[in-house]
Amino acid sequence: MNKPLPRETRLEAASADDAPWVISPPRPADMAALAALTFPSYRPLLPCCLTGEVPNGLMVLALVARAGDTPVGLVMAQWQQHIDVAGDGSPSHIAAQLISVCVAPAWRRSGIAVRLMRAMEDEVCKRGGMYLTTSYTTRMPAWRAFEQLLATCHWATPTPSLLMSQGRVADVLASPTLAQAHEAPPGFELFDWSQRRADEVARLQLDVENGAIPGTLSPFADVEEIEPNISVGLRHQGEVVAWMIVTRSPLMQNALCYRSLYVRPQLRAAYALGPLVLAHALHRHNASPVKAERPVGVFGMSVEMSTKMINFFRKRLSPYCFSTYESRTSVKRLNN
Repeated sequence: MNKPLPRETRLEAASADDAPWVISPPRPADMAALAALTFPSYRPLLPCCLTGEVPNGLMVLALVARAGDTPVGLVMAQWQQHIDVAGDGSPSHIAAQLISVCVAPAWRRSGIAVRLMRAMEDEVCKRGGMYLTTSYTTRMPAWRAFEQLLATCHWATPTPSLLMSQGRVADVLASPTLAQAHEAPPGFELFDWSQRRADEVARLQLDVENGAIPGTLSPFADVEEIEPNISVGLRHQGEVVAWMIVTRSPLMQNALCYRSLYVRPQLRAAYALGPLVLAHALHRHNASPVKAERPVGVFGMSVEMSTKMINFFRKRLSPYCFSTYESRTSVKRLNN
């Protein structure tokens, strides 16, 4: 059974007009006003905040700052248990993910955002949470202000997790490195991701579970969105050693997300396998009927990958994209 959200709490703060404001759970009458205080992709979660549940089992937490009956600020988090916060492959922590915090323009610089953040920290703490985490991109217009808010609330210094770009697939293929989809080296076999074998799936799932494959690069994340005939795998000596998993972007209706590019560590130095599977996926995308609906590719390179791959991404891919930015993460351990 879910714990009830906190009752209304009066805070020592005011707007420019000295009208007091309070923090309390959302109300049914708030829904229209709250839509303007979060990202469009999170608006469908707002009704779930009233019950605390969503269909996939994740709990949605929300707190509202209000002046009288008017919502002037909103913070939202998703409750996620067993997150690998430490990044060591041991998903033993209990955490919530901060997904949105916003204050109405007329009420900014009055301390509301800080108090919303602290109220959410307290709420997660009371539910047994050990951490709050967040992810965002430097493409977000207010990312500098958000990082200042994190610093004020004593979160860990944000760290880059992905270097990201957006580009039309036809433009990206103008890169001389990607213009042709080269054959696999001797002893290696390229295959459609839809053709992976049951034994290969079992081995990969085990490697993800024991941390041999980072969870962020798992080929099984967002499985319902994977384009199996565009995604590419690579075999060597009976083992899947590389892949480029391509998914339908849930946030960009005109884009495919080049979500997970991975090469087994022991093969990264000897062969250019990353560019190989990327090039083949791009060519499949360019030739697919899906391109008419989704001509844009969203590309991300994990900072966990080698310096060589990061340099390739910056030099060979980003110049052919119309936007390049970073995805960053931060975490705060809570005082239980």
